[in-house]
Amino acid sequence: MTKEVEVKKAICTWCKGECGVLVHVKDGKLIKVTDDPDWPRKGFPPTKACPKFMAAVEWFYHPDRVNFPLKRAGDRGEGKWKRISWDQAFTEIAEKLTAVKDEYGPKSIGFTRGTSYRTEANPINRFFLQLGSPMNSISAGNVCMVPRSSVAFCLVGMYPHYSVRPTTKCIVLLGAEPANARPITYNNIRKALKNGAKMIIVDPRRTGSAVKADIWLQLRPGTDTALLMSMVNVIIKEGLYDREFVEKWCHGFDKLVPWVEQFSPEEMAKVTEVPAEKIRAAARLYASTRPGAMVEGMGVEQQESCYRILHARWILAALVGNMDIEGGEELIGPNTKLMDNRSIPPAIPVDPELVKEQIGSDKFKLLTFPGRQLIAPHLKRVWGKVPEMPLITHPSLVVRAILNSEPYPVRAMFTMISNPLATIPNIKLVYKALRSLDLYVVMDFWMTPCAEIADYVLPPASWMERPMLWDFNGFAAETIGGEAAVPDTVPGEYEHKTDYEILRGISLKLGLGKYWPWETLEEYYDTVLEPWGMTHKEFVHKERFYKKKVDWRKYEKVGFATPTGKVELYSTVFEQLGYDPLPRHVEPSETRISQPEIAKEYPLTLLTGGRVRPFYHSEWRQIDSVRRLHPYPLMDIHPDMAAKLGIKDGDWVWIETLRGRIKHKAKLFEGMANDIVHAEHGWWLPELPAEAPWLRGVWEMNANVLTDDDPDKSDPAVSATAERTMLCKVYPVKNYNGKVG
Repeated sequence: MTKEVEVKKAICTWCKGECGVLVHVKDGKLIKVTDDPDWPRKGFPPTKACPKFMAAVEWFYHPDRVNFPLKRAGDRGEGKWKRISWDQAFTEIAEKLTAVKDEYGPKSIGFTRGTSYRTEANPINRFFLQLGSPMNSISAGNVCMVPRSSVAFCLVGMYPHYSVRPTTKCIVLLGAEPANARPITYNNIRKALKNGAKMIIVDPRRTGSAVKADIWLQLRPGTDTALLMSMVNVIIKEGLYDREFVEKWCHGFDKLVPWVEQFSPEEMAKVTEVPAEKIRAAARLYASTRPGAMVEGMGVEQQESCYRILHARWILAALVGNMDIEGGEELIGPNTKLMDNRSIPPAIPVDPELVKEQIGSDKFKLLTFPGRQLIAPHLKRVWGKVPEMPLITHPSLVVRAILNSEPYPVRAMFTMISNPLATIPNIKLVYKALRSLDLYVVMDFWMTPCAEIADYVLPPASWMERPMLWDFNGFAAETIGGEAAVPDTVPGEYEHKTDYEILRGISLKLGLGKYWPWETLEEYYDTVLEPWGMTHKEFVHKERFYKKKVDWRKYEKVGFATPTGKVELYSTVFEQLGYDPLPRHVEPSETRISQPEIAKEYPLTLLTGGRVRPFYHSEWRQIDSVRRLHPYPLMDIHPDMAAKLGIKDGDWVWIETLRGRIKHKAKLFEGMANDIVHAEHGWWLPELPAEAPWLRGVWEMNANVLTDDDPDKSDPAVSATAERTMLCKVYPVKNYNGKVG
């Protein structure tokens, strides 16, 4: 008998929209996905206008989706595969992991991970810690989210996870365009602007938000610290700061005052190429229009001075008293109703000395164990719980350990819903490293360039096939939940598993089942929710969306979760780790100022990494309805420069740096300086041949052919790589029609 259509409550994780949706299912088949009228987080554009949302059925049943476990049947990269059972996959992977571990030790096992919306952090940590791994991980975390949260933990004791609310009176966007990247935040920005808020944009590009801004500070790429510290100079010199808050709740103001003398608007105008009076106007507007909140983006986190920029950002917020007030910088704290990930039994014993051996922990200390051990006690003291702070390292150091065995060999890697051959700098070196591994396992929905050179490819369950419980890593004091809507297995059609079930399955074959007593992800969530007194199913149908009650100015009772109990204008944590305790401007290693000889041949500055609608980083290129909206990568170039180079709108062009060259289509754009171009990131071409060296076109148009992964040219504290200040040249591609050959 045919069943009626069931409507399930799920959470879409195809971008950072965090949208609750309704999934319509009949006889186990996905029919459609609709907007949930009861979902409180309404983003912009509305869900129904989102091309990903409208392509749900097309995505789920796409003929190119990986539906069964696959084992390489030829040479690595030859494109030959054999379908195998899950049991065989688990057994063989466990056997090969054991062989690698026996020969090289547990430190030789690492992983790459995509965004936290796709995978479960604690099961991943559980899996690798049980093996004795010091967590040698590759991710985009060092250029996305982890730097900004880590610096915030050091300076103010919590990360606000974007605080703009309808009551915010002054909005500052630092290298961010929420209209493309953060639908929920952008919706709040729209509401605040409607209520009369002012907006300041700090960005070399005229983004859509910059068009609406009261002040657009069009700075020279790589000079953000100089600009923000110049604003600090104005606020202090003109007495525009909140004296009472600074005196009571800021550490190091006495050291800051003489330090900012060097950042006068007149001097910094020479560095930033922003007129001094415009810097003053921005500082005065920000200081006099309260409450205010800042939104920093990847335009900050993809710079060599990332931690210094973020430090200056928090000094500004503290000086004007925008801390932990409605409409200002929210410091709400984690949701203590959930069990702390570190205390979920059975706990895995971890040798502290082992974690210290994580690759890069001696160099990039803020994102690794040295920084974490300085921060955690203070977070615990104030919040009663330490938010999830992933231990990540510089991708290139892991890549080099694979190739050179320094400081020790890395011989096995897992890639979990990520695509490092498209998203990590210097992908030529990444490719060489991944091909040389003894064991390479990829878990992904699609045969990505990485999957094509793997030994095993395992199909994960999508958000429609798995339960969801997400608390934003404990930053936002919000918890959302969704139920599995569609079966993850239909015999003969597909066999998907959650990442939890995949890691558990391998663990059981390794004889480590004692750490995995929960058979399913939902059972695991039931344990996480035990302090709340409800099961996951009950949470989805009773709460679904929970936000911790806001209690403003909590610091008046408990102080800030920092070593001094105050906002640290002068950072004791940075000082203890050997970094600048106050921000200074450092010229990036590859600009026309620092490298005038190279600039003679490569006279333009290349920006990359800006979010591109309708994609999400390297995803969605194989979905026809989405790809038609943006079929090829576009390079923004000023019309005057284009005319000088003989380039017309829509022409195919070469973009070349010291490291390689790629093709983009030219798009004439007046919203940048004449000597700047912007290339899109994350591109590969699923329609091109799979086998090496083609690898589905990853070499043709991907900006990470051009980027530099040199650890010595990265942010010294958080390992951010320089993807916004590269020197390049651009010239026409002759007789190219968009097809390879």
